[in-house]
Amino acid sequence: MSESLRDYCRLLGSRAVGAAILWIDFTLIFETLAFRWDANPMWIGFAMTLYGLPGIVVGPWLGSLADRHCPWRLLRWSYAARAVVSVGLWQAPTFGLFLGCIAMKGLVNVMPAPAEQQLFRRLLDDSRLAANAGRVTLIDQATKLVAPLVTVLTARAGIPGFSISALLGVAGLLLTTGKRLQPANSPQHGARARPIWRVFFSILGDNAVLRRVFIVTLCQAFVLGLYDAQLALLLKAQGFPDGTFGSIVGCTAAGAMIGAFLFQRIQRHIKTRPLLCVSCLLFGLTILTPAIMAYAAAPIPLPLMLSLWVGNGFAYGLGAMLTMVTFQRECPVESLGTLTSTGRSLQITLLILAPLVGGALSSAASIEFVFLLAGTFSIGLGLLAMRPLNGLPSPRSGTR
Repeated sequence: MSESLRDYCRLLGSRAVGAAILWIDFTLIFETLAFRWDANPMWIGFAMTLYGLPGIVVGPWLGSLADRHCPWRLLRWSYAARAVVSVGLWQAPTFGLFLGCIAMKGLVNVMPAPAEQQLFRRLLDDSRLAANAGRVTLIDQATKLVAPLVTVLTARAGIPGFSISALLGVAGLLLTTGKRLQPANSPQHGARARPIWRVFFSILGDNAVLRRVFIVTLCQAFVLGLYDAQLALLLKAQGFPDGTFGSIVGCTAAGAMIGAFLFQRIQRHIKTRPLLCVSCLLFGLTILTPAIMAYAAAPIPLPLMLSLWVGNGFAYGLGAMLTMVTFQRECPVESLGTLTSTGRSLQITLLILAPLVGGALSSAASIEFVFLLAGTFSIGLGLLAMRPLNGLPSPRSGTR
């Protein structure tokens, strides 16, 4: 086995450990708020803001850090920090300290992503990026499904759940120990770094393919946030039984995993713009269908609803994997961490704002109207994706 292949396998293992920490902690944080601290909905909402805000504010800077320093070292720092913060969440003696640890956990959880993007890009050639995107998606979705089971089993066994995430942080630290890689963008002595946002908009402005994919998938994230918080209310209004929402979450994960298995083959036969169009159209149809049936007062069979959300996860997963591959192919490697982290910060911002817009629209009109609007908007994005590119695509993109 070559050195690069060993490093790649180690990196995939690190990704699995990191995803497990992320989802276990996310489940435990809100469970602990409700059952240990008896937090009311206002405090839970505030805690969610604390969890997401550091990634928005500091994410772009962490991305530039991954470009200017050894990405393996940044991964090690992140695992050490996550282990320490998990212990803090476990042992926090007061509610205020627990909230502070939530903010710190939100910060350290965004540290690995730009370093991983740098490492995947520098360990793999272009032909292997699509397969890698599928593997990463499989890891993420599998851990998303397994993490709640882990928290249930540890609770029944009397084991503190945060101790598991702390041990996983130590495991991740050991897994990445001893690896080094030269920075992709070594700072020159006396040279002034360009502002992060100027780098971001400059590269997007120069690359038509990257700009199109980023704008469309950013809007798709807004669509997701617009309806997602209203989904449980729609299910209740349509008379679905308790537990349906959990089944739908599992269906979206299953759809994303199906997409992960097929993504490399699909991308081999469908170019970037048509694939982006298919992702948005299918995503929109899965949202629009229950809205139209609700307006028509037609009963929505449970098997149909579950099937729609398998398609929903499949479509959104295709868009997410396409974005990952496009950024890795099209971005200059010396700015890859900066661009991916800045883009992610914008996406998180929309995912926070969109539920507020969806809630306001639901109150002003109806839940069904929110789904109708979200589905129509996504279909419009699909049509936008097929418009000819303005300007010349990059040499890497060819005729995509």
